[in-house]
Amino acid sequence: MMRRRIVAVAMLGWAAIHAGEFRLIDLSEAKTHYNAHDALFIDARDAKMVAKGTIVGSLNVPLKRFKRMRKWLPARKDAPLVIFCNGVECGKSVALAKRFAKAGYTDLMVYRAGFPEWRKHKLPILAAPRPCRCDQGPYIPKHKPITVAGVSLYLADDPTRIDPRWFAAQIDAGRLSAAVHLVDVRPSESFAQGHLKGAINVPYDPKTRSIDHTRFPSEGAIVLYCNHGAISAEAFDALPETIARRVKVLEADLACEAGRCRVQAR
Repeated sequence: MMRRRIVAVAMLGWAAIHAGEFRLIDLSEAKTHYNAHDALFIDARDAKMVAKGTIVGSLNVPLKRFKRMRKWLPARKDAPLVIFCNGVECGKSVALAKRFAKAGYTDLMVYRAGFPEWRKHKLPILAAPRPCRCDQGPYIPKHKPITVAGVSLYLADDPTRIDPRWFAAQIDAGRLSAAVHLVDVRPSESFAQGHLKGAINVPYDPKTRSIDHTRFPSEGAIVLYCNHGAISAEAFDALPETIARRVKVLEADLACEAGRCRVQAR
């Protein structure tokens, strides 16, 4: 009991030190904000951890990509933010909260118990789907196909994104139209280690936030891809509207082995 009191006092003192930057919250308060939809939940872990599971509706903002993610953050600096990571021993939520504070955000909360506690209490989580058992029948896209640069494509809920499950099935079966051009926006070193068959490499430059779209094929539809989808989304945003009209983004995981890569839809 005495040890618990000492830990509690230490935690209160630690919170007081950082009171000007953010405040600590427990599961009860995190649930209150989540159910009221009055705060944006921020997952500070890296993409691989997030793919294994995260709080439904949260935004993934890895600390090392904070600057690149600025355009997706709330414009209002007083917007309530709940930042979490992988438990009390994970320091990423605290470090990220400090970055948010430095950027001018004022209503910052750190849910230190984070995802492990949230999952333990069977609260809403989103995880990557298990591999298909192939006994569920063929995948049927949610939306009707649209024509992009003369090619029929199925899109996701976001009209700038291609339906990843449909797209993966087309590639695996070798049915992807020759008029659909794959553009790998990763660094040339990553491309050399493995890429989708038929893709060309046009790296996105995160420092200048630009991509040399003059290297894109002059005709047909274009699908940008990277390891998970975040970089290709940034590359898409850097395109002029005239080019972006025939470009779609693939938000899916790229699995590579021995130089051969395939799309794993989430």
